[in-house]
Amino acid sequence: MTHCRFEDRLAGEARVLSEPLYRIEARSQQELPQAFVRIAQAKKDGHWIALLLDYELGEWLEPTLEVHANDTRSERTQDSSPRLTALVFAKMMLEAPWGEALQTSKHEHSAAIENVASLLSKDAYIDRIQKIRQWIAQGEVYQINATFPMLVQLRGDPSTLYKRIANKHPVGHAAFIEDGMRTVLSFSPELFLARTGDCLTTRPMKGTAPRSTDPAEDHAFRQGLVASAKNRAENLMIVDLLRNDLGRVALAGSVTANPLFSLEKYPSVWTMTSTVQARVAPGTDLEAILRALFPCGSVTGAPKIAAMRRIQETEASPRGLYCGSVGWLAPNGDFSLNVAIRTLVLDAQKGTGLYHVGGGIVYDSDPEQEWEECHWKARILA
Repeated sequence: MTHCRFEDRLAGEARVLSEPLYRIEARSQQELPQAFVRIAQAKKDGHWIALLLDYELGEWLEPTLEVHANDTRSERTQDSSPRLTALVFAKMMLEAPWGEALQTSKHEHSAAIENVASLLSKDAYIDRIQKIRQWIAQGEVYQINATFPMLVQLRGDPSTLYKRIANKHPVGHAAFIEDGMRTVLSFSPELFLARTGDCLTTRPMKGTAPRSTDPAEDHAFRQGLVASAKNRAENLMIVDLLRNDLGRVALAGSVTANPLFSLEKYPSVWTMTSTVQARVAPGTDLEAILRALFPCGSVTGAPKIAAMRRIQETEASPRGLYCGSVGWLAPNGDFSLNVAIRTLVLDAQKGTGLYHVGGGIVYDSDPEQEWEECHWKARILA
């Protein structure tokens, strides 16, 4: 059974795609052009499309990265799963987001996370951060996003778990997708890219602080993030990167960055967000836009290509959907794609899944603090 819904829980609206027709996949770089042709045709035929874009799709969109990936001979080059999946539907309905399922005492624990275990040791993580700091000191990069997976064991119904977490942690770019092979529970607060007519909007999120139930401590965390020169510099670095990426498809002089350094409050974290917009020529298609911008610079580092090469070398297993994107494409060409962070990807048969965490590393990053921040980001599963 295929189920696909995208929820903006801040606006109180959900797009639910119905009447599934067929799926489009690209399992190799050679299959990618035809996949985009088929997506364009589906859109022309008046269909709605759910897009699931793995982070490693970016290696196929940038030829030098594909060559480098082959040279590293890592697990990512042996993975044959699709890096682009498009689920085509006949209809879309607007409705309210799912409410949390009412449970009787008999089924009080019908859906729960039973265990979350890091698949990278703290020592290995700290070693990786020290390597990144060396590359920054040598002038090769300014920042690299370092991530690692956690193995999650689930008991019960994934949709019940989604409702529970989504109601507790409302965000603007949530999604629940079952496609027969995997179940995706995305609680992303971050917009990768939205298109409305000829306007593109991206909203990178860089800079995080924990929340506290104690008002005084919570205020101190907030003010610490506001005053953090490191976090503001990190945020601005990604803003500049995305302005450059948007410039590859934007009409001359149309790229703007405003507002900068907005603070957003979520139940488990404070985050710092900036907004970048541009206008594109009417005929600019999805493929051209993704080739210019995917994956989002907030989950790579800067300079983007150099950072992605080092990610290939230091992260042995593929990120998969994490740090890629989940979103919808309308028949008129409008779309909304999240940054697939805070995203749990479950194996439809096994009841286990992966939940990745990570953060941007700059020269003055403290490895111990970065390790702790990664675990703050996993608190949403509790």
